[in-house]
Amino acid sequence: MAFQGFVVSDWGAQHSGVYSALAGLDMTMPGEVSDSWLSGKSHWGPLLTRAIYNQTIPQERLNDMVIRILVPFLACDSIDFPSEESTPNFSSWTHHTYGQEFPYQHAGPIVQQNWHIEARSKFSDQIALNVAREAVVLLKNCGQNLPVARSDGIRNILIAGVGAGLDPNGYNCKDQRCVDGTMTSGWGSAAVNNPYVVTPYEALTEKAKEQGITVNFASETDDLDQVEHYSSIADMAIVVVQAFSGEGYIEVDGNYGDRKNLTLWHDGEKLISAIADRCQKTVVVVNSVGPVHMEEWVDNDNVVAILYAAPLGQFVGQAIADVIFGEVNPSGRLPFTIGRKLSHYVPIVDTLCEDKRPQDNFDRDIYLDYRFFEKHTIKPRYEFGYGLSYTSFSVSELQITEINPPTEYLPYAEEYLSPFHTILDDVCDPEDALFPHEDFDAYPGYIYPYLYNERLRNFDIDEKFDYPFGYSQEPRESPPLSGGGIGGNPALWEVLYEVTAKVHNDGKYQGAYVAQLYLELPSTLAASPHKMLRGYDKVSLQPGECTTVKFRLTRKDMSIWDSPSQQWILQTGTYEIYVSSSSRQIEVSGEIDIGC
Repeated sequence: MAFQGFVVSDWGAQHSGVYSALAGLDMTMPGEVSDSWLSGKSHWGPLLTRAIYNQTIPQERLNDMVIRILVPFLACDSIDFPSEESTPNFSSWTHHTYGQEFPYQHAGPIVQQNWHIEARSKFSDQIALNVAREAVVLLKNCGQNLPVARSDGIRNILIAGVGAGLDPNGYNCKDQRCVDGTMTSGWGSAAVNNPYVVTPYEALTEKAKEQGITVNFASETDDLDQVEHYSSIADMAIVVVQAFSGEGYIEVDGNYGDRKNLTLWHDGEKLISAIADRCQKTVVVVNSVGPVHMEEWVDNDNVVAILYAAPLGQFVGQAIADVIFGEVNPSGRLPFTIGRKLSHYVPIVDTLCEDKRPQDNFDRDIYLDYRFFEKHTIKPRYEFGYGLSYTSFSVSELQITEINPPTEYLPYAEEYLSPFHTILDDVCDPEDALFPHEDFDAYPGYIYPYLYNERLRNFDIDEKFDYPFGYSQEPRESPPLSGGGIGGNPALWEVLYEVTAKVHNDGKYQGAYVAQLYLELPSTLAASPHKMLRGYDKVSLQPGECTTVKFRLTRKDMSIWDSPSQQWILQTGTYEIYVSSSSRQIEVSGEIDIGC
């Protein structure tokens, strides 16, 4: 595909040396053989050096790996090459200012590990808050009970649920595995510490105080008697329920990374029912990493509003409160479908195969999420792209303009440039690559590229390496038809059509609308999903204001991949164009006929 960047493995996902290099892997993480942390064993390291010297891997491939890794670095104007004196100003392994140079190996002299440089700013904090606000999705708002206002008779509210308050262990447990309080992220090795956390209880209480609304708080869901008492006297109850997940090396309550089911944690369903049975205006906030099963309570007449909030970072509580009290008009849209039955979701694979690992056969092919629901005409509870607003919008005047005439087949891309050799003989005497023991001592756990001896082969010189089927040691002079540029054949990114529509704010509040462009391909050569998202645009409008949303359809957007010919093909037939409010709510539509 002529990908111009560098290819890096997932953590521990490299399982071969020569084969992975020939297949296009440029960087391996963390470097060690999987499950041999800090062992110094690697599929590359000295083995990669040896493969270059014995010419199993061409020198050109090594040069290519280095160039791919360095080019993005050099493309950043604000970054300079580090000098020999340069050192990182932080360590991801410790929060202490000073410690051993190699903390996990317990080796090396005492050095400064962290300079504690403040990376945040008022600007970055505002961006984080805005992102959190715009991500909140309003799923239900019966009777326009939101936003909350004392003038609507709301004088006392109950805030309930473990997710509304702070975890007793704090908000920076190791790898963010705290699950007994407000969720800011999933757990795992990539989780970072929160500088602080604004919980829903704190933010909602502050908003309520501003309007003279009194607040009760029940974070302990085990004692339902107290919850039921508060519910019976509340004008409105706000229930924060949750579902967590994270990285598989951490197990929480039988959940090994991924969730083992789609139910709420901390008996969330039971809590909602107990409150909604007594409070006629119950608002449910689902703070979750993904879809949850809602059928037990979603149609309860007393559940007047539902919000979905993904892991929103340290401003999770403020974002939720700003939407509930109307300071922010919700504009988030669901990035997945919420079904009515558990059978409508991809099955949760929890059985082990012979290699002791769960196996998914991907028998749904490309029909995932909304594509699966569309294919089988299943009505979801809330569809992909769904989200309500406190105002209303209308969409009109769809226009489709041809920019470039489409052709069925791709043109061939330009031939590759001639190879540039840095020196005439790159691979020299292997003695030059031996470990320089006289210059420094090796630290345990480190992976070094040096050879430990001059033996370059594990097999006789007459034997040939078993290269993958179809691999050629001769470099290609021209790219494949599907390749030749950034992201593939440059013609794939040629704009064929421009689609525009007018969006009008018909309501009385300022708000943001997310216009979604869906495309339905003809099935001339192959069956295709009923709808495929091909673009979206969020526009903010004052009451009565109108604007134009614009989308560009590229050849890639309108093509299918043909495996036998290994190329992208533009089918003849009728292409249906939809500008929608969600995957199921079509606002305006049109057609494009190609080769008919």
